[in-house]
Order: sequence, then structure tokens, then C-alpha cells
Amino acid sequence: MSASTQQQMATFFVDGELFGVDVKDVQEVLMAQEVTPVPLAPPHIVGLTNLRGQILPALDLRTRLGIAPRPEKAPSSNLVVKTSEGPVSLVVDEIGDVIELPTNAWREVPETVSPAERQFVQQIATLEDRLMLRLDIGRLLDEDGKHGGEDGARGGDR
Repeated sequence: MSASTQQQMATFFVDGELFGVDVKDVQEVLMAQEVTPVPLAPPHIVGLTNLRGQILPALDLRTRLGIAPRPEKAPSSNLVVKTSEGPVSLVVDEIGDVIELPTNAWREVPETVSPAERQFVQQIATLEDRLMLRLDIGRLLDEDGKHGGEDGARGGDR
């Protein structure tokens, strides 16, 4: 693998922080969707959403990352990601861009990242004007936040 190998990342914002996931793990991006609450679901599972007849769990990243709730009436968007268990809708504050980064741009997560977020972040990359945190989708979906696999999002061939 050469130093010039590029990787495309789909980016989004949660509480002003820039996050990214591999674009290969994204099924689609949607405006805010209606969510049906699920009794007794974990707090970060805000409910189920109907995507053209397919029922998907909706996971609120603010709650999962230990960030203050979204202000009432504040806009949100949905990033539908592919997982080994099927698609999941991540509720985010705002969708960013698809950016390309060299694969050697990634670094270990520093201790300055809050522990609540660090457990769900695989790596960080320094961009021109900010840091981007690369989420581990598999850990986000695990009940306890611990995931044994190397690549939590991919469950085989696409």
C-alpha cells in the first residue's frame, strides 16, 4: 500500500464535532425521518424508522456519545450505514461532505478525547482546520460499547 493511497470518508457533525465513516459503509443520507419509539429500548436507540418498507433502528449519536441532547426543534439528518446486522440509521446534527484522505493520515485517538467518545472512535485525522474522528460503527451498535472485531461495520462482501 503506497503512501498516496486515498480513502473516501462520509463526514457529519454532532455537537459541532466532525466525525467520519468509510463511504463504503454508507447506504444513503436522508433528511430527518419520523421515528416510532420502542418501549424498553436502550436510551441511544430512539426508535424505528420506515425506509421504503424496510424497518431500521435509529441510533441517536448524541445520546450514544454522551453529548447533551439536541435542542428541541433543532434539525437533524440520518446517515444510513451498512452493518453485519443490516442497515442502521444514525441520527446526526448535520451531514458534511465526502472527503478523501491518504490512508496514512490516521492517528491513534489521543487521551484528550472524552472517554465517552473515545470508546467509539477508531482513529483521528488532522484536516486543515480541524480534527475528524473516525467512528467504529460496530462498537456503536454493541450494547456495552465493546466490540471484538477489527472492522465493526463490514459483515462480509458487499
